[in-house]
Amino acid sequence: MLTGCWDAKELDDLSVPLIAAFDKIMESEKEYADDKYLVTVGVPVFYEDVKENFHVIETTGQVVGEARGRRNAQLGEQVIFGQLQLLLIGEELAKKEDLIELTDLITRNPKVKGSIFIIIVKGRGFDIIKTPTHSYPNVGIYLKALLENSRNTNFYPYTKLFDFNRSLISYESAALLPHIIYQDGEIKLAGSCLVNKGKISGEMGREETETAVLLRGIKCRGTLSFKAQKDGKVIDEATFEGTNRRKVTVENEGDKYAFNIQIKLAGTIVEHKKDKPMQDGTDLVKVFQDSLEKHIKKRAEALVKKTQEEFKFDALELANYIKAHTREKLTKEDIDKIIQESEINVEVKVQIRNAGGKM
Repeated sequence: MLTGCWDAKELDDLSVPLIAAFDKIMESEKEYADDKYLVTVGVPVFYEDVKENFHVIETTGQVVGEARGRRNAQLGEQVIFGQLQLLLIGEELAKKEDLIELTDLITRNPKVKGSIFIIIVKGRGFDIIKTPTHSYPNVGIYLKALLENSRNTNFYPYTKLFDFNRSLISYESAALLPHIIYQDGEIKLAGSCLVNKGKISGEMGREETETAVLLRGIKCRGTLSFKAQKDGKVIDEATFEGTNRRKVTVENEGDKYAFNIQIKLAGTIVEHKKDKPMQDGTDLVKVFQDSLEKHIKKRAEALVKKTQEEFKFDALELANYIKAHTREKLTKEDIDKIIQESEINVEVKVQIRNAGGKM
């Protein structure tokens, strides 16, 4: 009789989330007087009959690389950086440090994938990694699932290391990073942060984040709730579920630019409050389409105005279109000035494919 390892698994068959966090160090956490950073790593433990199946290690250092070296003195196993799935950055650190420089050690490591999720934490990443999660083996698996599903269930962004560097370095636009918070015993998506010139330069709540996703053309599937109006009166409240895309057209004459951002939404009405069937004489489907178009247009125009007057940088990811319409070599400052001074129009087109059932 021949025997074999019927239950063996190759390492290549395993997806092992390894989560890391960078935070500004507190005085009480310093190992040496000059330490600036607290680096926390969460490593799954695969040994049987152990008390904990998730090992959390905190180390300090003057630079991130030094903290990483000190960490190796606390681990019995070799950390394979190809397993790194998520990088959390504490909000206080992200507002003061250049995140491009901070993540440079990871970016330059050939063993590290460009598909690492980068997340800003409202508070400290250290606290998130140590938070137990219900129904998940560890917080790394939970956060990875939360972010991967966010574009399929919400108009909500996630940003990976490759996208982060592309936005800031190649496109010279602001990167849009998810913002998470620990609240009421749960880790939640709180909104997003705009990273400009390597630092957090703007924060947005859930609704503004949805609007930014639509304006930037980040393809998602999600829901949008709105009030249906006819002849200036609210006649119903409804929820739209569908997908989005955008089309940008640019006109320029010399150094003058005009942008038209067309937001396209296609989907269905999944619920509304009134019992009246949609197919009655009111043509409720058209009312819903018109109302949602006006609702999103109003929100989008408000964010465009905020971008030009408050942010004063490319929060809409239009830099690539600017570069495509000129032969001049533009600096980041040139692009941001064009964004501030240009005419930026928003057009919204909603297609409700069907109403579903009796609605």
